[in-house]
Amino acid sequence: MVKTADVVIIGGGVVGVSIAYFLARRGFGRIVVLEQETIGAGSTGRSVASIDLFSHHPAAVALQARAYKIFLRFEEMFGAECGLMTTGLAVLAGPEHAAALEQAARLAEAVGITCQLLSPDEFARLEPAAVVDDLAAVYYAPGGGYADPMLTTNAVVAAARRTGVVIEQGCKVTGLKHTGGRVTGVDTSAGAVAAPVVVSAAGPWSKRLLKLFGLSDLGLYACEHPVISMQRPANFGPPHLSILDLPNQTYARPETGNLTLAGSMDRGVGYEAIEPEDCYGQVTAEYTFWVAERLAQRYPVLEVAQLRQGWSGLMTISPDWQPVLGALPEVAGLYCATGFSGQGFKISPAVGDLMAGLIAGEVEATELLAPFRPSRFVEGQSLATGQFGALG
Repeated sequence: MVKTADVVIIGGGVVGVSIAYFLARRGFGRIVVLEQETIGAGSTGRSVASIDLFSHHPAAVALQARAYKIFLRFEEMFGAECGLMTTGLAVLAGPEHAAALEQAARLAEAVGITCQLLSPDEFARLEPAAVVDDLAAVYYAPGGGYADPMLTTNAVVAAARRTGVVIEQGCKVTGLKHTGGRVTGVDTSAGAVAAPVVVSAAGPWSKRLLKLFGLSDLGLYACEHPVISMQRPANFGPPHLSILDLPNQTYARPETGNLTLAGSMDRGVGYEAIEPEDCYGQVTAEYTFWVAERLAQRYPVLEVAQLRQGWSGLMTISPDWQPVLGALPEVAGLYCATGFSGQGFKISPAVGDLMAGLIAGEVEATELLAPFRPSRFVEGQSLATGQFGALG
């Protein structure tokens, strides 16, 4: 067990190891990642890993654009592939969301994301299996898709280790050490580690960890989010696009093996608060049929799809459903990267790079992450709009 470090990062998911990698790339000294279980055992390993390229927040879509550029160069940067699959993304809107969709397209184009607004008829030519009668507009980003969460994480881990990062698995943080309002290290199940900088990237355990440290829990909560899986019938045709279906409040993406993964975007369905240890990976029949029925409303041929084994993922939800990234004002030298609310994987490379830049004092990183600062909630600067449901 290491005894000293320049930076301690709590959490071995894709965000934590990305921060470690980019800090090491900056030559920031001895970087140590502490993971209480195994790499990717929390939210990362259960992620749908969609790369959606869509948001109604300028700062959020800027993170997506930055992350997407890294995903496109992933093997060059990290020495291994991430399993990136380009399916195209379609965000489907009825009349009540058409104007907001147009604004989202302008935001995406402003940060270099290739996208366009389609009419329902234009979308039907792309997606002939879809019902379009209830649609007014469709946001289409041809570069959208998904990646493999564990391939991605393992590649970052390997690259981080090559740059000297130390990763301790099975090491639980049990307390924060600080003196005179400044962090001095952490206590762990394997002993103390002295460090002038500590980053909490603990995912669903963030609320508990912050309270253990004697700090505000920021209004975070962990939730279990189920994902259903179905096998498309042979007559479906080519795989469908990745979709965010606003009228039906569902999302779906294709998977290999002629499968479709899907879930709820309705914040009242499938986002129940739990303790992280109580997520057992099960999907109820009630939830499965809720999602499947709505997906079949969009793609009627899926009425005869065969249900396969789904799973439940873990998410950390913030009060405004946007990430919480930056310095925690109560203790100097303490940072957090949490509260991703279902968006963490797709922005993880950018979060890693910018959090490392923020810790290193870089102006650009400080400016880009400022909207996501932990203090925004007490400052009355919430990013919430509630326009598009859980994943907007």
